[in-house]
Amino acid sequence: MSTSLNEIELAARWAMSPKTLQRWRSTHRGPEYLKLSKKIQYPLAAIEDYENQIRTNIAFAGAEEILLFLQQAGQADLDQIRAACLGGKKSRGQIQNHLYRLTRCTPPRIKATMLALEPSSPVMTVVYSLCSVDA
Repeated sequence: MSTSLNEIELAARWAMSPKTLQRWRSTHRGPEYLKLSKKIQYPLAAIEDYENQIRTNIAFAGAEEILLFLQQAGQADLDQIRAACLGGKKSRGQIQNHLYRLTRCTPPRIKATMLALEPSSPVMTVVYSLCSVDA
């Protein structure tokens, strides 16, 4: 049995067009893939991880680590979260994707707030914090 699927096989598995997978790759969505020359391969482990993420809406590697860090820190910006979580090895885009998913899941796990860097400065930054749990 193969340990990866090509673009056509994955599109058939998910009943979608291969063009959708191509668009997802260009926008950094979907499961991780390998590009070997002109061939695209999706490892089965990455496909199954992605399917689990979609089912649970937040069950992705690093979610719990980010939530634990925010619980301890109270609030943090993107660079602080990137430095403290996931070994500091994920790109800003990957961390932003994790944070986006945590703010958009049902129910939301974290909230994003815009704050000025300095009181008189027009420059803003996004600060993330845990959503309060209403009992």
